[in-house]
Amino acid sequence: MQYLMLLAGLAAGAAAAWWWTSRSMKRRLDSAEERAGNLARDIATLKRENRDVCCTVTTHEKEIRQHRDLAILFPELVKQIFSARSSGELADYLVRAVNMLTGAEKVAVFLADRTGRRLGLVEARGLSDTLRPPLALNVGDGHVGFAAETGRVFSAEDLAKESALVRKHMEDTAIPGYMPELAAPMTSQGILFGVVCLSEVPKEATLVKERLRAIAAIGAASHENIRLLERFETAADLDPDTALPGRSQLQARMDSELERVRRFSSPLSVIEIQLPQSASTDRLLGKEVMRMCANHLKATMRNIDTGLRTARDRIMLLLPGTGPDGLASVVARLGVDLPGMSNEEGDRISSVRMRFMTCEPGEELTVAPVLQRLDGHDFREFTV
Repeated sequence: MQYLMLLAGLAAGAAAAWWWTSRSMKRRLDSAEERAGNLARDIATLKRENRDVCCTVTTHEKEIRQHRDLAILFPELVKQIFSARSSGELADYLVRAVNMLTGAEKVAVFLADRTGRRLGLVEARGLSDTLRPPLALNVGDGHVGFAAETGRVFSAEDLAKESALVRKHMEDTAIPGYMPELAAPMTSQGILFGVVCLSEVPKEATLVKERLRAIAAIGAASHENIRLLERFETAADLDPDTALPGRSQLQARMDSELERVRRFSSPLSVIEIQLPQSASTDRLLGKEVMRMCANHLKATMRNIDTGLRTARDRIMLLLPGTGPDGLASVVARLGVDLPGMSNEEGDRISSVRMRFMTCEPGEELTVAPVLQRLDGHDFREFTV
């Protein structure tokens, strides 16, 4: 009996030892599995971090290459923009530069008229379904006009920061179906020359606003140079008696003004003034009469108006933005001011003849038909 109890005790002890050993081994196995799981998670985390670091390094390397390429490319783009000799050529260069620097495929360039109150579409790449010339708007209207009026770079995100009244005005006067992501005004020395707009900017593009602002400033300086060049070319071919541009500039000047009619949907009035005394046999009297008339015109004309001496006894005035009512007022004033004008030597303008017309948007706006229409009008005589 004692032997059986001893065997039972040994068996119980062996079972207890086995149970304890099994639990200990299971705890160790669970602990090892937990450590293995933690290590696997740590390895996965390290792999992700390594991939993120590699992506960041790749992105930085790409940005470094882009900035290096930009440092090489930007001076060439600037030189190209400054080489423009017309507003159309300038707009084309600006679109190319913005596309290369930002990657935006939809770019529009609006240029201001000489009054600085109207913006006309000159170039629109990738926006033919939305923007088609002739297209014009007032400064202050819509998102494009808002950027022009405030002188700030407009972005779609900034719209929420404006007052409800400003937002409503912008939405009511905006170009239907068009709101640019960014719009930068082209200003130089406080003068507005236009607005550069872009849409659908790639997400990976960097420093887009800063690059657009730089291109807009360069475009403004280039446009200012274009206007100065036009003045120098005009000064190089002035009539010696009147200091007005001669007939050789009539085609280019009138073509430029008719282009503004098409672009800005603004009328152009034309007045042809004839001084009978200038056709007389007394050449000195003729020169003096023309000089008096030209001096009066230059003193009263706006800076956007153009006067040209087109013949021995004739001066032509181009009055942009002047409709029939304004034309009638100008003719009436000149009809009173010019006849009876005299100088210290007693030379006198005894009479003036004028014929005039207004070119409206939508008409046949080329130089030859316009001049033919003017020739079809009769002269009206104004005397003292």
